Amino acid sequence: MNILCLDLQVELIIETCSPFQRDVEFFIVPNMPITLLKYMRLDLKPFIRGMIVRGLFRRLLECNINDHLVSLSLESLPPILDLASFIPFLQACKKLKCLELSLVYATNGIDHLIESWLDNRPESLEEVLIDIWDIEDEDDYTNMKNKTTEYVSRLEFAGLKIK
Repeated sequence: MNILCLDLQVELIIETCSPFQRDVEFFIVPNMPITLLKYMRLDLKPFIRGMIVRGLFRRLLECNINDHLVSLSLESLPPILDLASFIPFLQACKKLKCLELSLVYATNGIDHLIESWLDNRPESLEEVLIDIWDIEDEDDYTNMKNKTTEYVSRLEFAGLKIK
């Protein structure tokens, strides 16, 4: 692709109800210069199967998408079962400036993701928006609110703009 058009930049928006990695592989090919990726997984029966992102981000790394990506938005109606598997991909994104995550509360690994930023913040990352929704239990809500307050101050101290 880059041979035909040296300045090609791709903005890819995928909205799917499919949990299958092969559907993503169809759209994302090696060395595709994706600068903006918006991936939305919206199931009609969202809580039957959680979203497994390991395959998606492994595919993105295999295709060297991390070399070009400036903005990443991930939205998932089903809970993400393995958000921590997202960390190696984020660490490999040398140009990523903006990250938006919109997640159902039962998502696992958000603590590991944030701790990884505190230990080894991606240098280019400037802005992070994390929207966690569908917290039904009052104790869970209080716990998440307390964690959020703690993490926001620590991440801002590390130099990130948090929304």
